Amino acid sequence: MKTDAPLGAPLGARARDRLVCALVAFLVVGLVGGGAGLVLMQWFKTEAEDTARRDARLIGETVARSLAMQFEKASRFGIPLKLLPGVEPYLNETLARTPGLTRIVLRGPDGREVRSAIGPVVGVDTVVAPVAIDGVAFGQVAVTTTPSTLSTVLSGLYWRGALLVGICATLSAIAAAFYAGASLASGRRKLAAALQAAAAGQTGEMPRNTRRGPLAAAFRALIAGERRIAERRAAFESYGDELLAVDFDGRLRAEIEHVRRVTRPPAPPRGDA
Repeated sequence: MKTDAPLGAPLGARARDRLVCALVAFLVVGLVGGGAGLVLMQWFKTEAEDTARRDARLIGETVARSLAMQFEKASRFGIPLKLLPGVEPYLNETLARTPGLTRIVLRGPDGREVRSAIGPVVGVDTVVAPVAIDGVAFGQVAVTTTPSTLSTVLSGLYWRGALLVGICATLSAIAAAFYAGASLASGRRKLAAALQAAAAGQTGEMPRNTRRGPLAAAFRALIAGERRIAERRAAFESYGDELLAVDFDGRLRAEIEHVRRVTRPPAPPRGDA
């Protein structure tokens, strides 16, 4: 049994429609979502870093004043800063238990470093508190701060955000392939069937749920063309009937029937046993 294949969207075309819709959805969500997410993350990071920098500087000022007051008490007893015992371990302990500090330096009245505690991170801002008694300078405490700890945490959010955008883009691509792609493939099949019917001389109708978009415009143009062809064919048949009506000797009948047969649309394909 031999059967002609129907004029519809082949499997490759349907798969291509789904793939194109999925790719477009993935790119749109990926680019728009990724771009918007990057801008928001950068803005949030800048705002958070500014806030963290102010907080870290405030902590540094508090620590510097507190240490300066302690060294002022020692200076009142006439003990030089460089001779104070246990200063460096105390500075290291203060640096370790206070977030946002990267360096604490105790300087003498001549500005030279006496004791210090240095962390592994380079600081950004430095605040200074003088060690003075009755207006006489005995030294100063310099504390360096940085919001780098918060910046490191925020940097880890970038790849998490990229992963989230990738997941959303993938889900959007899957949904587009199953819904938009399937709808596009179905529209192609309906249009191909309508073209096949038009080629066979049949008048098509607008499919249901197809009222907008390029597919609806194509169906409207096809139906309008079919109507014009039907009107012209009706006029042609009427003109042929008029000629046959005045053909008293039958000499024109064969030619008129030949023209009708040649211009008649082909019959739709059928299966041959």
